[in-house]
Amino acid sequence: MKRKFVQIAALCLSAALLLAAGGGVASAAPANSSRIIRVGLHYGTGAMEGLNLLNKTGSGFRFGYYDSSNQFVELGSTNETAISVVETMNVYYGVADNYTCYHTGITSNVVVGEYHLQLPGSYRTFGEAQAAVSGYSGGFVACIGGVYYARVGNYVTSDQARAALASLGTGAELKWTSEYGVNVVATGTNNILFQYDDNGGGTGLGVEPIQVGSEKCTTWSKGNHYPGGFRFERIKGGRLTVVNIVEFEDYIEGVVGAEMSNSWPVEALKAQAVAARSYAVSLGSKHSAHHFDICDDVHCQAYDGHSGAGSNTHAAVTQTTGLGCVYNGKPAQSFYYSSNGGASESVSNVWNSNQSLYPYLVGKADPYEANVTNLKNGWERTFTSTQIISKLLSGNNVSAPIVAAEVTAYTDAGNARLITFTDSAGKKFPVSSSRIYMNLGLPSFRFGFAGSGGASQPAPTTPSTSGSVSINGSTTVNGTAGLFAIDGNGNISAVGGGAYVITSSGTTQLGQVGGQAPSASVNWSSSMTAVNGSITFVGKGWGHNIGLSQWGAYAMANQGHTYLEILQFYYTGITVGYV
Repeated sequence: MKRKFVQIAALCLSAALLLAAGGGVASAAPANSSRIIRVGLHYGTGAMEGLNLLNKTGSGFRFGYYDSSNQFVELGSTNETAISVVETMNVYYGVADNYTCYHTGITSNVVVGEYHLQLPGSYRTFGEAQAAVSGYSGGFVACIGGVYYARVGNYVTSDQARAALASLGTGAELKWTSEYGVNVVATGTNNILFQYDDNGGGTGLGVEPIQVGSEKCTTWSKGNHYPGGFRFERIKGGRLTVVNIVEFEDYIEGVVGAEMSNSWPVEALKAQAVAARSYAVSLGSKHSAHHFDICDDVHCQAYDGHSGAGSNTHAAVTQTTGLGCVYNGKPAQSFYYSSNGGASESVSNVWNSNQSLYPYLVGKADPYEANVTNLKNGWERTFTSTQIISKLLSGNNVSAPIVAAEVTAYTDAGNARLITFTDSAGKKFPVSSSRIYMNLGLPSFRFGFAGSGGASQPAPTTPSTSGSVSINGSTTVNGTAGLFAIDGNGNISAVGGGAYVITSSGTTQLGQVGGQAPSASVNWSSSMTAVNGSITFVGKGWGHNIGLSQWGAYAMANQGHTYLEILQFYYTGITVGYV
């Protein structure tokens, strides 16, 4: 959406506007650089039967568990650099769901059986148990309920295991694990390296790569490489819940690399790092039911380890270490999204949240995205009358087809706030744009209609003003909507209420415009008559429009704005401090 920029020689802005441009970084003690965060990679319906791990730069893996402080406690190790962690069930190596690993629902020549033979006695350490089993083919160490045992072989059936039992001599026993058991095997084989069963104690199996040299070691898994270690837990005896246990700043670098591109300007990446940091802290332990803090997709924040990281993301994170968005001394819930199409939006309008709890998440016109020439964020979605009724009006006793839709109220930021649908009997049904955005799954909150007959029409502009002036004899300014002031340093600020222009005849106040339709340059209509029984929504932007626009940050950074200026534009009234 194009915006009108007018450079005015003498523009008296309110003190609040001037102060907003001059904020700084709050002074506080740095955050603990050793903070750990637990990131869910595979859980719930996405839990795994087996997962491959590869240490390309180190010398193998350590086995153990993470204590209540998320510190790794080592129990044993292996020099194998390619391992798989699997359920202690009959699992077969092959392809399922486009992933080559160990699965229960297939058959192959490589199978890890769930029955084992256990030698007499128990052992105090991993080394003692390993020495006891070293002379046996297929021998491995098992840690069951904190006690070490020496076990041999793996068999698909108990009959196979009993047939092999006689060869081990007196005292050997047939064993299997509980529903919480986990095996570590050499990938692509049935060679068990370690077996762990916490008997439902909730520790799960911890696995960390063995680092060689001073450079941090990362582990490859499912095409991504991750810093830190992993916890494998069969919650309630189910499939493997996989959690990345990682230092907080390493996690933030992964988020920045996943949410933005390493090729973007560093100041934009720094803004992303700061926003991601305070957002993560504000969430707390959002996924405590699955025994981790935050997940790796957009439900929380996108994260794929350090697969998207590079020199720029690393610089952005290290130059802002520990910093987040702060409001009234607390970490702000600093939401962000891809693009807004010309205006962000207040959280109360999008999610019906209590606006007083989020004073920093208020909508405003965004002049920056329009400067990104390669940004293609327009979209179109068509819904039939039946779909509109079932998704939006099912409780309204609609008995006739929907034949028209109209935006009947706008937000202060110029986005639709209320949509009124009309059926063929003339009955009208007002629906909030919040409900439409969520129930119809629209790409962004900034939308209108394709226009009567399906043709795209410009939306009308209906400003409310207390004064009108002409600039340079050609441009008429009716109000503050879409108006921005450029200072001597090239900084751009939205013009709010209380602004005056000095003209040849004196001063003229520009009225504050609120609740107006988008400007005429937006290529959609405020109303539409159904075409072939369908209503077509069109819009711009991608995401919920709350808080920081990532493409807007990109544009601002390219114009020379700092990360602090970016953040204070998109988050009203925040400071940046340690979180």
